[in-house]
Amino acid sequence: MLKLKEFYQPVELKMALAILADSGGQLRPLAGGTDLIPAVRQGELKIKGFLDLSRLEELKGVKDDGREIHLGSLTTFSQLEFSPLVQKQVPLLAEAASTVGSPQIRNQGTVGGNIANASPAADTVTALVALEAKARLVSSQGTRVVFVDELLCGAGKTCIQPQEIIQEVFFAIPPPGSRSGFIKLGRRKALAIARMNMAVIITMDGDLITRARVALGAVGPNPSRNQTLEKVLEGRKPSASLLEDFTSEAEREVARMLGSRPSAPYKQEAVKGIARDLLSRLLFGNGQVVA
Repeated sequence: MLKLKEFYQPVELKMALAILADSGGQLRPLAGGTDLIPAVRQGELKIKGFLDLSRLEELKGVKDDGREIHLGSLTTFSQLEFSPLVQKQVPLLAEAASTVGSPQIRNQGTVGGNIANASPAADTVTALVALEAKARLVSSQGTRVVFVDELLCGAGKTCIQPQEIIQEVFFAIPPPGSRSGFIKLGRRKALAIARMNMAVIITMDGDLITRARVALGAVGPNPSRNQTLEKVLEGRKPSASLLEDFTSEAEREVARMLGSRPSAPYKQEAVKGIARDLLSRLLFGNGQVVA
């Protein structure tokens, strides 16, 4: 049972920021609540109350300004999964959203909440890191913009200040000729928290890969880009040897990142499968191409 002293549900962002500024860090912004409410109920998080953001329409929706895609922080996983814009321009993000929990969780959980929760295995965060996404943070004192991967500072930790709210997340539309994909390894198909995930974006010029972005999740405190794997791909042509080089390097990188952790032997083997499957799809299969 939740035992909270205060609960606010503002209808304007300015009002929400004022309430948060006056709370002395004792209120926690509430988006979908799929992680936050269980943490409070189980006694893992001690707070005075919630600032419910659900009525702030200005924090919702997916927009394309021609150069960048902007996601309101209250945009749900289901909205990402089924957005025609996201499916066309950044299919890896729609794929990542589709793998989150159950339909009920996808209908409730939000982009901003997924970032703020800072799980090592956050599916949409891995995709956003590959996209080099930025978060716009607002408070009663002003606004600042931070790369999503720089906002994460450890498992369950961020550098979001107590008086700040994530207003939106935004990223550049991948260049023409780009292909992107996301893959997740879980204990079972339904409701599984990722044991490992990977997001890849490649940009082709003719038959040459000119640009690559690769991010890994659940092999460190937070999802992160892996420039070593990106360099394996850049300047190469699709081939069986490239696929094997990428797969072998992914195994070495996971071994390096995990060190002597008990999960290391399993994940070293598992990453070979997901790396091969995802890259094969993008290079030779049904990888979705941005025209």
